[in-house]
Amino acid sequence: MRFQELRLRNWRNFGNVNFELTNRVFIIGANAAGKSNLLDVFRFLKDVTADGLQKAVNARGGIKKLRYLNARSQNYIEIFVRLTEEQGGTSVEWTYTLQFNSAGGKHENRDINIKLEKITCGSDVLEDRKYQDGDYLSNQFTYLEQPAMNTKYRALYECFRDISYVNIIPQLIRESDSFIPAASAEDFYGRNLLENISAAPKKSRATKLNVINKILKLAVPQFSNLEYTQDEKGRPHLQVKYEHFRPQGAYQREDQFSDGTLRLLGIIWAILDGTGVLLLEEPELYLHSEIVKQLPMFIANAQKSKIAKNRQVIISSHSFDLLDTDTIDLDEIMILEPGKEGTVVEKASESETARAKVEAGYTPADAVIPKVTPKGIMEGQLSLFDFGLVQR
Repeated sequence: MRFQELRLRNWRNFGNVNFELTNRVFIIGANAAGKSNLLDVFRFLKDVTADGLQKAVNARGGIKKLRYLNARSQNYIEIFVRLTEEQGGTSVEWTYTLQFNSAGGKHENRDINIKLEKITCGSDVLEDRKYQDGDYLSNQFTYLEQPAMNTKYRALYECFRDISYVNIIPQLIRESDSFIPAASAEDFYGRNLLENISAAPKKSRATKLNVINKILKLAVPQFSNLEYTQDEKGRPHLQVKYEHFRPQGAYQREDQFSDGTLRLLGIIWAILDGTGVLLLEEPELYLHSEIVKQLPMFIANAQKSKIAKNRQVIISSHSFDLLDTDTIDLDEIMILEPGKEGTVVEKASESETARAKVEAGYTPADAVIPKVTPKGIMEGQLSLFDFGLVQR
């Protein structure tokens, strides 16, 4: 199952946006445009499914931090998603709508009211509930989060539950012995990467590490023979053969890998390890520009492989290098531009300027990045001289 459409009302930066999604999505925007907030919509649906609406809202600082600052008369938050699921060669369409606001009164700081929750599958309406005046408790819990209630739409529940977010922090992998693995918490930053690799079935683990080994060999020519191993205490490790002036070379473990190597390794493992929707936050960090340029094609090839077949990947970035390739279609790029009425989301293919540039032979990077670069930077207004930091 994958997301086909997303509609938001009064969600953080977004007053009212509606756009379609492809199997590989690049969310492009300047700093503070709302890229992370857009990815967080999917994380929020996952949290609602796993932990419930109240906890999902509270984990983000309460509804006041979630609701769009310029919300007018319709001050509730609305999330609508349309998805498709392949069943026996046919495509089945699902939709999920959730509207919620503060319960108000004495519960204002801790409770959320469900204003509307609707679930459809094909032409069938499976749920269509509205706020029930006087029934306080029933307005606090979504049907989706209740296993006893969601049997009819368990596929939707599982799709939301299997969403994963990855923003690898190399230091957490390198110094994993300094941290206690949190088995009950989702591993956003790669802290438990070694434990996750260790938990994978032996054959599957070997297949994925073989793919990573080939990529690392290209990125770091001195590396070869990436393999999983355990130390004398049974703790998991990754090691590679590091070739140098001695014919036998030497072996290094993950605590000796560079930040870029660890981040690349973690990102590739995340793409290969799972079937649910994958959210990648600025994957270009720590990586050489030539490696960044290859990531879109690697993701596309992985989606076609048996390992991560058809897995939807949604990527946030403001990297020129990531889009500097002719292997990305403008339909796959969503441009975020802040405005007086909140951030606007535009598909790059709907921009006449972007289409004209690509048709003229430019890459998507040339067509899109100038649209999201701050005007002051583009016009050369940012200068040390402007701030009196350099003596004239």
